[in-house]
Amino acid sequence: MMTFLTYEYKVAVALLVFYLFYRFLLKKETFHRFNRIMLVGTAVLSFVLPLCIITIHKPMEMASVDMESVAASTAPTSAAAAPVSTAPSGPWWPTALTILFFTGVAFVLFRLVISIFCILRIVRQGKCVGEEDGCKIIVTERDVAPFSWMKYIVLSREDWEGPHAPIIAHEKAHIAYGHSKDLLLVDILSVFQWFNPAIWMLHSDLRELHEYEADDAVLRGGTNIKEYQYLLIRKAVSKSGYSVANSFNHSILKNRITMMSKSRSPLARGLRALYVLPLACLGIGLQAQTVYVPRDKDNVKFVKSDGTKASNTLELTIKADGTVSTGEKVIPLTDLVTYLRDAEALGPDTAVRLSVENDVPMGPIEDAMEELRKVGARKVMFYAAGLPSIIPMMPLRATPTSTKNDKYPEEVLPGVNRENICMARLNKNDKIFFDDGAYADDDVIVRHGVEFIEKHGNDARFVMRNSRASSFGAFMHLQNLILRAYDEARDAKAKAIYGKPMSELTIEEGNEIRWLIPYAISKTESKD
Repeated sequence: MMTFLTYEYKVAVALLVFYLFYRFLLKKETFHRFNRIMLVGTAVLSFVLPLCIITIHKPMEMASVDMESVAASTAPTSAAAAPVSTAPSGPWWPTALTILFFTGVAFVLFRLVISIFCILRIVRQGKCVGEEDGCKIIVTERDVAPFSWMKYIVLSREDWEGPHAPIIAHEKAHIAYGHSKDLLLVDILSVFQWFNPAIWMLHSDLRELHEYEADDAVLRGGTNIKEYQYLLIRKAVSKSGYSVANSFNHSILKNRITMMSKSRSPLARGLRALYVLPLACLGIGLQAQTVYVPRDKDNVKFVKSDGTKASNTLELTIKADGTVSTGEKVIPLTDLVTYLRDAEALGPDTAVRLSVENDVPMGPIEDAMEELRKVGARKVMFYAAGLPSIIPMMPLRATPTSTKNDKYPEEVLPGVNRENICMARLNKNDKIFFDDGAYADDDVIVRHGVEFIEKHGNDARFVMRNSRASSFGAFMHLQNLILRAYDEARDAKAKAIYGKPMSELTIEEGNEIRWLIPYAISKTESKD
Protein backbone atom coordinates (compact mmCIF):
# COMPACT_ATOMS: atom_id res chain seq x y z
CA MET A 1 0.00 0.00 0.00
CA MET A 2 2.92 2.32 0.62
CA THR A 3 3.70 1.94 -3.07
CA PHE A 4 0.37 3.52 -3.99
CA LEU A 5 0.80 6.31 -1.44
CA THR A 6 4.27 7.02 -2.83
CA TYR A 7 2.73 7.23 -6.30
CA GLU A 8 0.09 9.67 -5.00
CA TYR A 9 2.83 11.80 -3.47
CA LYS A 10 4.65 12.00 -6.80
CA VAL A 11 1.38 12.92 -8.53
CA ALA A 12 0.81 15.68 -5.98
CA VAL A 13 4.25 17.17 -6.56
CA ALA A 14 3.86 17.07 -10.36
CA LEU A 15 0.38 18.57 -10.17
CA LEU A 16 1.54 21.39 -7.91
CA VAL A 17 4.50 22.28 -10.14
CA PHE A 18 2.43 22.24 -13.35
CA TYR A 19 -0.33 24.31 -11.78
CA LEU A 20 2.03 26.96 -10.38
CA PHE A 21 3.62 27.43 -13.79
CA TYR A 22 0.16 27.76 -15.35
CA ARG A 23 -0.94 30.29 -12.75
CA PHE A 24 2.08 32.53 -13.25
CA LEU A 25 2.41 32.24 -17.04
CA LEU A 26 -1.03 31.65 -18.59
CA LYS A 27 -3.85 32.37 -16.15
CA LYS A 28 -4.33 36.04 -17.13
CA GLU A 29 -4.23 35.43 -20.88
CA THR A 30 -7.34 35.29 -23.07
CA PHE A 31 -6.56 31.87 -24.59
CA HIS A 32 -9.58 30.37 -22.87
CA ARG A 33 -9.83 27.11 -24.79
CA PHE A 34 -6.08 26.67 -24.91
CA ASN A 35 -5.75 27.32 -21.18
CA ARG A 36 -8.55 24.87 -20.51
CA ILE A 37 -6.74 22.19 -22.49
CA MET A 38 -3.53 22.96 -20.60
CA LEU A 39 -5.21 22.62 -17.22
CA VAL A 40 -6.96 19.34 -17.98
CA GLY A 41 -3.98 18.00 -19.91
CA THR A 42 -1.41 18.72 -17.19
CA ALA A 43 -3.77 17.27 -14.56
CA VAL A 44 -3.90 13.98 -16.46
CA LEU A 45 -0.16 14.18 -17.22
CA SER A 46 0.55 14.48 -13.50
CA PHE A 47 -1.04 11.07 -12.98
CA VAL A 48 0.84 9.53 -15.91
CA LEU A 49 4.36 10.87 -15.33
CA PRO A 50 5.07 8.86 -12.14
CA LEU A 51 4.37 5.71 -14.16
CA CYS A 52 6.96 6.62 -16.81
CA ILE A 53 10.18 5.18 -15.45
CA ILE A 54 13.26 5.02 -17.65
CA THR A 55 15.59 2.16 -16.81
CA ILE A 56 19.27 2.74 -17.54
CA HIS A 57 21.32 -0.44 -17.83
CA LYS A 58 24.85 0.12 -16.63
CA PRO A 59 27.50 -2.59 -16.94
CA MET A 60 29.43 -3.50 -13.85
CA GLU A 61 32.05 -5.94 -12.72
CA MET A 62 30.59 -8.79 -10.71
CA ALA A 63 33.27 -8.64 -8.06
CA SER A 64 30.86 -9.18 -5.20
CA VAL A 65 27.91 -11.40 -4.49
CA ASP A 66 25.16 -9.45 -6.20
CA MET A 67 22.76 -12.29 -6.83
CA GLU A 68 19.09 -12.46 -5.97
CA SER A 69 17.37 -15.71 -5.07
CA VAL A 70 20.26 -18.08 -5.77
CA ALA A 71 20.73 -19.45 -2.30
CA ALA A 72 18.06 -22.12 -2.48
CA SER A 73 19.18 -23.22 -5.94
CA THR A 74 22.85 -23.71 -5.15
CA ALA A 75 22.69 -25.07 -1.62
CA PRO A 76 23.17 -28.85 -1.23
CA THR A 77 19.99 -30.81 -0.62
CA SER A 78 18.90 -30.67 3.00
CA ALA A 79 15.76 -30.91 5.04
CA ALA A 80 13.10 -28.36 4.27
CA ALA A 81 13.82 -25.19 6.13
CA ALA A 82 11.17 -23.74 8.36
CA PRO A 83 10.83 -20.00 8.65
CA VAL A 84 13.61 -18.82 10.88
CA SER A 85 12.51 -15.29 11.53
CA THR A 86 9.31 -13.37 11.63
CA ALA A 87 8.75 -9.89 10.31
CA PRO A 88 9.14 -7.32 13.04
CA SER A 89 6.18 -5.19 13.83
CA GLY A 90 6.36 -2.16 11.59
CA PRO A 91 5.91 1.47 12.58
CA TRP A 92 2.37 2.71 13.15
CA TRP A 93 2.48 5.67 10.80
CA PRO A 94 2.13 3.79 7.46
CA THR A 95 -1.13 2.25 8.67
CA ALA A 96 -2.39 5.56 10.05
CA LEU A 97 -1.46 7.34 6.82
CA THR A 98 -3.25 4.71 4.75
CA ILE A 99 -6.40 4.96 6.85
CA LEU A 100 -6.36 8.76 6.66
CA PHE A 101 -5.85 8.75 2.88
CA PHE A 102 -8.68 6.36 2.12
CA THR A 103 -10.98 8.09 4.58
CA GLY A 104 -10.49 11.27 2.55
CA VAL A 105 -11.00 9.36 -0.70
CA ALA A 106 -14.26 7.89 0.58
CA PHE A 107 -15.55 11.30 1.73
CA VAL A 108 -14.77 13.13 -1.52
CA LEU A 109 -16.10 10.25 -3.63
CA PHE A 110 -19.30 10.18 -1.57
CA ARG A 111 -19.74 13.93 -2.06
CA LEU A 112 -19.22 13.54 -5.83
CA VAL A 113 -21.78 10.74 -6.06
CA ILE A 114 -24.31 12.75 -4.04
CA SER A 115 -23.77 15.77 -6.32
CA ILE A 116 -24.45 13.70 -9.45
CA PHE A 117 -27.45 12.05 -7.80
CA CYS A 118 -28.96 15.44 -6.91
CA ILE A 119 -28.55 16.70 -10.47
CA LEU A 120 -30.18 13.58 -11.89
CA ARG A 121 -33.07 13.92 -9.45
CA ILE A 122 -33.67 17.54 -10.48
CA VAL A 123 -33.61 16.52 -14.14
CA ARG A 124 -35.96 13.59 -13.53
CA GLN A 125 -38.45 15.65 -11.49
CA GLY A 126 -38.34 18.64 -13.86
CA LYS A 127 -40.30 19.13 -17.07
CA CYS A 128 -38.68 18.94 -20.48
CA VAL A 129 -39.98 21.98 -22.35
CA GLY A 130 -37.93 21.67 -25.52
CA GLU A 131 -34.82 20.50 -27.27
CA GLU A 132 -32.36 22.73 -29.13
CA ASP A 133 -29.24 21.56 -30.94
CA GLY A 134 -29.32 18.27 -29.05
CA CYS A 135 -29.70 19.99 -25.66
CA LYS A 136 -32.74 19.16 -23.53
CA ILE A 137 -34.18 22.14 -21.64
CA ILE A 138 -35.51 21.16 -18.22
CA VAL A 139 -37.70 23.52 -16.15
CA THR A 140 -37.81 22.84 -12.44
CA GLU A 141 -40.03 24.28 -9.75
CA ARG A 142 -37.00 24.53 -7.47
CA ASP A 143 -35.30 27.85 -6.83
CA VAL A 144 -31.96 27.05 -8.46
CA ALA A 145 -29.56 29.02 -10.59
CA PRO A 146 -29.47 28.00 -14.26
CA PHE A 147 -26.94 25.27 -14.91
CA SER A 148 -26.04 22.65 -17.48
CA TRP A 149 -24.85 19.08 -17.14
CA MET A 150 -24.04 16.80 -20.04
CA LYS A 151 -26.93 17.35 -22.50
CA TYR A 152 -29.33 18.96 -20.01
CA ILE A 153 -29.98 22.66 -19.41
CA VAL A 154 -31.82 23.29 -16.16
CA LEU A 155 -33.69 26.53 -15.41
CA SER A 156 -36.06 27.51 -12.63
CA ARG A 157 -39.66 28.39 -13.54
CA GLU A 158 -38.88 32.06 -12.87
CA ASP A 159 -35.90 32.09 -15.27
CA TRP A 160 -37.87 30.26 -17.96
CA GLU A 161 -40.75 32.74 -17.84
CA GLY A 162 -38.38 35.73 -18.00
CA PRO A 163 -35.84 36.73 -20.71
CA HIS A 164 -33.92 33.49 -21.01
CA ALA A 165 -32.35 33.59 -24.49
CA PRO A 166 -28.87 34.65 -23.23
CA ILE A 167 -29.07 32.02 -20.48
CA ILE A 168 -29.91 29.27 -22.95
CA ALA A 169 -27.12 30.45 -25.28
CA HIS A 170 -24.65 30.42 -22.38
CA GLU A 171 -25.55 26.93 -21.22
CA LYS A 172 -25.64 25.58 -24.79
CA ALA A 173 -22.04 26.78 -25.14
CA HIS A 174 -21.09 24.80 -22.02
CA ILE A 175 -22.63 21.68 -23.52
CA ALA A 176 -21.14 22.23 -26.98
CA TYR A 177 -17.63 22.58 -25.52
CA GLY A 178 -18.01 19.51 -23.28
CA HIS A 179 -17.37 21.42 -20.07
CA SER A 180 -19.27 18.92 -17.92
CA LYS A 181 -16.91 16.16 -19.02
CA ASP A 182 -13.94 18.33 -18.02
CA LEU A 183 -15.35 18.87 -14.57
CA LEU A 184 -16.30 15.23 -14.10
CA LEU A 185 -12.77 14.14 -15.03
CA VAL A 186 -11.13 16.63 -12.67
CA ASP A 187 -13.60 15.69 -9.92
CA ILE A 188 -12.56 12.04 -10.28
CA LEU A 189 -8.89 13.02 -10.11
CA SER A 190 -9.70 15.12 -7.04
CA VAL A 191 -10.93 12.00 -5.26
CA PHE A 192 -7.34 10.69 -5.20
CA GLN A 193 -5.70 14.08 -4.66
CA TRP A 194 -8.12 15.47 -2.07
CA PHE A 195 -5.22 16.46 0.19
CA ASN A 196 -3.56 18.54 -2.52
CA PRO A 197 -4.57 22.25 -2.60
CA ALA A 198 -3.38 22.44 -6.21
CA ILE A 199 -6.20 20.18 -7.46
CA TRP A 200 -8.86 22.36 -5.85
CA MET A 201 -7.34 25.57 -7.21
CA LEU A 202 -7.09 23.93 -10.61
CA HIS A 203 -10.75 22.92 -10.35
CA SER A 204 -11.72 26.50 -9.54
CA ASP A 205 -9.67 27.91 -12.41
CA LEU A 206 -11.16 25.38 -14.80
CA ARG A 207 -14.72 26.45 -13.90
CA GLU A 208 -13.62 30.03 -14.41
CA LEU A 209 -12.28 29.22 -17.87
CA HIS A 210 -15.54 27.48 -18.72
CA GLU A 211 -17.44 30.65 -17.90
CA TYR A 212 -15.07 32.79 -19.95
CA GLU A 213 -15.44 30.46 -22.91
CA ALA A 214 -19.25 30.35 -22.65
CA ASP A 215 -19.46 34.15 -22.19
CA ASP A 216 -17.35 34.63 -25.30
CA ALA A 217 -19.66 32.35 -27.29
CA VAL A 218 -22.72 34.32 -26.17
CA LEU A 219 -21.19 37.68 -27.14
CA ARG A 220 -20.01 36.33 -30.49
CA GLY A 221 -23.62 35.31 -31.09
CA GLY A 222 -24.70 38.95 -31.12
CA THR A 223 -25.85 39.53 -27.53
CA ASN A 224 -25.34 43.10 -26.29
CA ILE A 225 -22.41 43.11 -23.87
CA LYS A 226 -23.97 45.68 -21.48
CA GLU A 227 -27.31 43.86 -21.27
CA TYR A 228 -25.52 40.56 -20.78
CA GLN A 229 -23.36 41.94 -17.98
CA TYR A 230 -26.43 43.39 -16.30
CA LEU A 231 -28.09 39.96 -16.49
CA LEU A 232 -25.06 38.40 -14.81
CA ILE A 233 -25.21 40.92 -11.98
CA ARG A 234 -28.94 40.39 -11.51
CA LYS A 235 -28.55 36.64 -11.34
CA ALA A 236 -25.50 36.66 -9.08
CA VAL A 237 -27.62 36.53 -5.93
CA SER A 238 -28.42 32.81 -6.33
CA LYS A 239 -26.03 29.90 -6.04
CA SER A 240 -25.48 26.43 -7.39
CA GLY A 241 -23.94 23.80 -5.16
CA TYR A 242 -23.20 21.03 -7.65
CA SER A 243 -19.51 20.74 -8.44
CA VAL A 244 -19.98 18.71 -11.60
CA ALA A 245 -22.40 21.18 -13.16
CA ASN A 246 -21.68 24.43 -15.00
CA SER A 247 -23.68 27.16 -13.30
CA PHE A 248 -24.74 30.32 -15.09
CA ASN A 249 -24.14 32.24 -11.91
CA HIS A 250 -20.73 31.81 -10.37
CA SER A 251 -18.66 33.52 -7.71
CA ILE A 252 -16.20 34.86 -10.30
CA LEU A 253 -18.59 37.52 -11.61
CA LYS A 254 -16.05 40.38 -11.38
CA ASN A 255 -13.42 38.39 -13.27
CA ARG A 256 -15.93 37.43 -15.96
CA ILE A 257 -16.99 41.02 -16.58
CA THR A 258 -13.33 42.14 -16.67
CA MET A 259 -12.40 39.38 -19.09
CA MET A 260 -15.21 40.35 -21.50
CA SER A 261 -13.67 43.81 -21.93
CA LYS A 262 -10.07 42.68 -22.02
CA SER A 263 -8.02 42.92 -25.21
CA ARG A 264 -6.97 39.67 -26.84
CA SER A 265 -3.57 38.37 -25.76
CA PRO A 266 -0.88 38.25 -28.47
CA LEU A 267 -0.54 34.78 -29.94
CA ALA A 268 3.18 34.77 -29.14
CA ARG A 269 2.35 34.53 -25.45
CA GLY A 270 0.93 31.09 -26.11
CA LEU A 271 4.50 29.88 -26.47
CA ARG A 272 4.72 30.09 -22.70
CA ALA A 273 2.89 26.77 -22.66
CA LEU A 274 6.12 25.14 -23.75
CA TYR A 275 7.05 25.10 -20.05
CA VAL A 276 5.31 21.72 -19.99
CA LEU A 277 8.05 20.08 -22.05
CA PRO A 278 11.07 20.74 -19.80
CA LEU A 279 8.98 20.04 -16.70
CA ALA A 280 7.83 16.69 -18.10
CA CYS A 281 11.39 15.80 -19.12
CA LEU A 282 12.65 16.79 -15.69
CA GLY A 283 10.00 14.66 -14.02
CA ILE A 284 10.91 11.62 -16.11
CA GLY A 285 14.61 12.23 -15.58
CA LEU A 286 14.25 12.37 -11.81
CA GLN A 287 12.58 8.96 -11.88
CA ALA A 288 15.22 7.29 -14.03
CA GLN A 289 16.57 4.14 -12.42
CA THR A 290 19.94 2.54 -12.94
CA VAL A 291 20.04 -1.24 -13.19
CA TYR A 292 23.46 -2.77 -13.02
CA VAL A 293 24.05 -5.71 -15.35
CA PRO A 294 27.10 -7.93 -15.70
CA ARG A 295 29.60 -6.46 -18.13
CA ASP A 296 30.25 -9.94 -19.47
CA LYS A 297 26.70 -10.50 -20.65
CA ASP A 298 27.20 -9.53 -24.27
CA ASN A 299 30.82 -8.58 -24.92
CA VAL A 300 33.03 -11.06 -23.11
CA LYS A 301 34.86 -13.82 -24.95
CA PHE A 302 34.60 -17.14 -23.14
CA VAL A 303 36.76 -20.21 -23.42
CA LYS A 304 35.47 -23.21 -25.33
CA SER A 305 36.21 -26.77 -24.31
CA ASP A 306 38.95 -26.79 -26.97
CA GLY A 307 40.54 -23.64 -25.52
CA THR A 308 39.46 -21.25 -28.29
CA LYS A 309 37.50 -18.04 -27.87
CA ALA A 310 33.76 -18.19 -28.37
CA SER A 311 30.68 -16.08 -27.71
CA ASN A 312 28.93 -19.09 -26.15
CA THR A 313 30.25 -21.08 -23.23
CA LEU A 314 31.35 -24.66 -23.07
CA GLU A 315 32.56 -25.45 -19.60
CA LEU A 316 35.91 -26.75 -18.43
CA THR A 317 35.33 -29.12 -15.54
CA ILE A 318 37.67 -29.41 -12.55
CA LYS A 319 37.37 -32.91 -11.15
CA ALA A 320 37.96 -34.19 -7.66
CA ASP A 321 41.01 -36.18 -8.77
CA GLY A 322 42.86 -32.95 -9.62
CA THR A 323 42.33 -33.09 -13.39
CA VAL A 324 40.54 -30.80 -15.81
CA SER A 325 38.25 -32.04 -18.56
CA THR A 326 38.31 -29.84 -21.66
CA GLY A 327 35.82 -31.89 -23.62
CA GLU A 328 38.48 -33.36 -25.87
CA LYS A 329 41.15 -34.27 -23.33
CA VAL A 330 41.85 -34.47 -19.62
CA ILE A 331 44.82 -32.51 -18.25
CA PRO A 332 46.22 -31.96 -14.75
CA LEU A 333 44.85 -28.88 -13.01
CA THR A 334 48.39 -27.60 -12.69
CA ASP A 335 48.67 -27.55 -16.52
CA LEU A 336 45.46 -25.56 -17.06
CA VAL A 337 47.14 -22.18 -17.48
CA THR A 338 49.76 -23.54 -19.85
CA TYR A 339 47.06 -25.25 -21.90
CA LEU A 340 45.02 -22.07 -22.28
CA ARG A 341 48.08 -19.97 -23.03
CA ASP A 342 49.24 -22.37 -25.74
CA ALA A 343 45.75 -22.24 -27.25
CA GLU A 344 46.03 -18.42 -27.31
CA ALA A 345 42.73 -18.23 -25.50
CA LEU A 346 43.72 -15.67 -22.89
CA GLY A 347 43.58 -11.91 -23.34
CA PRO A 348 42.75 -8.72 -21.50
CA ASP A 349 39.02 -9.20 -22.13
CA THR A 350 38.86 -12.97 -21.61
CA ALA A 351 36.62 -14.52 -18.98
CA VAL A 352 37.11 -18.14 -17.94
CA ARG A 353 34.24 -20.24 -16.65
CA LEU A 354 35.08 -23.41 -14.78
CA SER A 355 32.67 -26.05 -13.58
CA VAL A 356 33.88 -27.65 -10.34
CA GLU A 357 32.89 -30.92 -8.73
CA ASN A 358 31.84 -30.60 -5.10
CA ASP A 359 34.68 -32.72 -3.70
CA VAL A 360 37.47 -30.62 -5.21
CA PRO A 361 39.54 -28.95 -2.46
CA MET A 362 39.59 -25.17 -2.39
CA GLY A 363 43.39 -24.86 -2.43
CA PRO A 364 43.97 -25.96 -6.05
CA ILE A 365 40.96 -23.96 -7.21
CA GLU A 366 42.32 -20.75 -5.70
CA ASP A 367 45.77 -21.43 -7.13
CA ALA A 368 44.30 -21.88 -10.61
CA MET A 369 42.33 -18.67 -10.29
CA GLU A 370 45.37 -16.65 -9.29
CA GLU A 371 47.45 -18.08 -12.10
CA LEU A 372 44.73 -17.37 -14.67
CA ARG A 373 44.56 -13.76 -13.58
CA LYS A 374 48.32 -13.40 -13.73
CA VAL A 375 48.41 -14.43 -17.38
CA GLY A 376 45.64 -12.08 -18.49
CA ALA A 377 42.26 -13.51 -17.67
CA ARG A 378 40.13 -10.52 -16.73
CA LYS A 379 37.63 -12.57 -14.84
CA VAL A 380 37.46 -16.11 -13.51
CA MET A 381 34.11 -17.61 -12.60
CA PHE A 382 33.50 -20.96 -10.96
CA TYR A 383 30.31 -23.01 -11.16
CA ALA A 384 29.12 -25.96 -9.17
CA ALA A 385 29.11 -29.00 -11.44
CA GLY A 386 25.67 -30.32 -12.24
CA LEU A 387 23.87 -27.05 -11.49
CA PRO A 388 22.49 -24.59 -14.09
CA SER A 389 25.31 -22.51 -15.52
CA ILE A 390 23.45 -19.29 -14.76
CA ILE A 391 24.14 -19.73 -11.05
CA PRO A 392 27.64 -18.46 -10.27
CA MET A 393 29.70 -18.91 -7.19
CA MET A 394 30.99 -15.85 -5.37
CA PRO A 395 34.20 -14.68 -7.07
CA LEU A 396 37.13 -15.84 -4.99
CA ARG A 397 38.62 -12.44 -4.27
CA ALA A 398 40.78 -12.58 -1.18
CA THR A 399 40.73 -9.88 1.47
CA PRO A 400 44.13 -9.19 3.09
CA THR A 401 44.24 -10.33 6.70
CA SER A 402 46.68 -10.78 9.50
CA THR A 403 47.44 -14.39 10.35
CA LYS A 404 48.59 -13.74 13.91
CA ASN A 405 45.27 -15.08 15.13
CA ASP A 406 43.59 -17.74 13.03
CA LYS A 407 40.25 -17.35 14.78
CA TYR A 408 40.03 -13.57 14.72
CA PRO A 409 42.33 -11.93 12.18
CA GLU A 410 43.84 -8.73 13.47
CA GLU A 411 42.55 -6.72 10.54
CA VAL A 412 39.83 -8.48 8.56
CA LEU A 413 38.53 -5.46 6.67
CA PRO A 414 40.54 -2.24 6.86
CA GLY A 415 38.50 0.62 8.25
CA VAL A 416 35.58 -1.60 9.36
CA ASN A 417 34.68 -1.90 13.02
CA ARG A 418 35.35 -5.46 14.21
CA GLU A 419 31.92 -5.52 15.90
CA ASN A 420 30.27 -5.29 12.48
CA ILE A 421 32.13 -8.32 11.12
CA CYS A 422 30.80 -11.86 11.37
CA MET A 423 33.39 -14.56 10.61
CA ALA A 424 32.17 -17.68 8.78
CA ARG A 425 34.85 -20.39 8.69
CA LEU A 426 35.28 -23.85 7.21
CA ASN A 427 37.83 -26.27 8.59
CA LYS A 428 39.52 -29.05 6.63
CA ASN A 429 36.68 -31.42 7.53
CA ASP A 430 34.09 -28.98 6.13
CA LYS A 431 32.76 -28.18 9.58
CA ILE A 432 31.22 -24.72 9.82
CA PHE A 433 32.25 -22.30 12.53
CA PHE A 434 29.88 -19.37 12.37
CA ASP A 435 31.27 -16.43 14.34
CA ASP A 436 32.13 -17.81 17.82
CA GLY A 437 30.51 -21.24 17.66
CA ALA A 438 30.46 -24.44 15.66
CA TYR A 439 27.17 -25.20 13.91
CA ALA A 440 25.81 -28.20 12.07
CA ASP A 441 22.19 -27.11 11.51
CA ASP A 442 21.59 -24.92 8.47
CA ASP A 443 18.52 -23.19 9.93
CA VAL A 444 20.40 -22.23 13.08
CA ILE A 445 23.18 -20.70 10.97
CA VAL A 446 20.70 -18.74 8.86
CA ARG A 447 18.86 -17.53 11.96
CA HIS A 448 22.15 -16.40 13.47
CA GLY A 449 22.95 -14.53 10.24
CA VAL A 450 19.53 -12.83 10.15
CA GLU A 451 19.91 -11.67 13.74
CA PHE A 452 23.38 -10.31 12.98
CA ILE A 453 22.11 -8.38 9.93
CA GLU A 454 19.13 -6.97 11.82
CA LYS A 455 21.41 -5.85 14.64
CA HIS A 456 24.05 -4.15 12.47
CA GLY A 457 21.95 -3.06 9.47
CA ASN A 458 23.92 -1.92 6.45
CA ASP A 459 27.12 -2.00 8.52
CA ALA A 460 26.99 -5.81 8.71
CA ARG A 461 29.91 -7.61 7.02
CA PHE A 462 30.42 -11.34 6.54
CA VAL A 463 33.93 -12.65 6.02
CA MET A 464 34.36 -16.21 4.76
CA ARG A 465 37.50 -18.14 5.54
CA ASN A 466 38.28 -21.70 4.56
CA SER A 467 41.04 -24.25 4.79
CA ARG A 468 42.80 -25.17 1.59
CA ALA A 469 41.47 -28.66 2.24
CA SER A 470 37.85 -27.45 2.49
CA SER A 471 35.72 -28.78 -0.34
CA PHE A 472 34.25 -26.60 -3.05
CA GLY A 473 30.76 -27.91 -2.26
CA ALA A 474 31.05 -26.96 1.41
CA PHE A 475 32.30 -23.48 0.47
CA MET A 476 29.33 -22.99 -1.85
CA HIS A 477 26.98 -24.25 0.85
CA LEU A 478 28.33 -21.81 3.44
CA GLN A 479 28.09 -18.94 0.97
CA ASN A 480 24.48 -19.79 0.24
CA LEU A 481 23.56 -19.95 3.91
CA ILE A 482 24.79 -16.37 4.23
CA LEU A 483 22.78 -15.42 1.15
CA ARG A 484 19.69 -17.01 2.69
CA ALA A 485 20.23 -14.91 5.79
CA TYR A 486 20.40 -11.76 3.66
CA ASP A 487 17.29 -12.74 1.71
CA GLU A 488 15.28 -13.41 4.85
CA ALA A 489 16.48 -10.20 6.48
CA ARG A 490 15.47 -8.27 3.36
CA ASP A 491 12.06 -9.93 3.31
CA ALA A 492 11.52 -8.96 6.94
CA LYS A 493 12.54 -5.36 6.20
CA ALA A 494 10.28 -5.24 3.13
CA LYS A 495 7.31 -6.49 5.14
CA ALA A 496 8.02 -3.97 7.88
CA ILE A 497 8.14 -1.04 5.44
CA TYR A 498 5.81 -2.05 2.60
CA GLY A 499 3.78 -4.89 4.10
CA LYS A 500 4.89 -7.43 1.47
CA PRO A 501 7.96 -9.57 0.65
CA MET A 502 10.76 -8.62 -1.73
CA SER A 503 9.28 -10.70 -4.56
CA GLU A 504 6.23 -8.41 -4.68
CA LEU A 505 8.04 -5.07 -4.56
CA THR A 506 8.54 -2.72 -7.47
CA ILE A 507 12.02 -2.09 -8.84
CA GLU A 508 12.23 1.18 -6.91
CA GLU A 509 11.07 -0.39 -3.64
CA GLY A 510 13.39 -3.36 -4.06
CA ASN A 511 16.35 -1.05 -4.64
CA GLU A 512 15.51 0.81 -1.44
CA ILE A 513 15.56 -2.42 0.57
CA ARG A 514 18.83 -3.49 -1.09
CA TRP A 515 20.32 -0.14 -0.16
CA LEU A 516 19.21 -0.61 3.45
CA ILE A 517 20.56 -4.18 3.54
CA PRO A 518 23.33 -4.54 0.95
CA TYR A 519 25.18 -7.79 0.35
CA ALA A 520 28.59 -7.52 2.01
CA ILE A 521 30.51 -10.80 1.78
CA SER A 522 34.28 -11.05 1.52
CA LYS A 523 36.76 -13.90 1.53
CA THR A 524 40.02 -13.97 3.43
CA GLU A 525 43.16 -15.80 2.46
CA SER A 526 42.85 -19.53 2.94
CA LYS A 527 44.87 -21.23 5.60
CA ASP A 528 46.64 -24.57 5.32
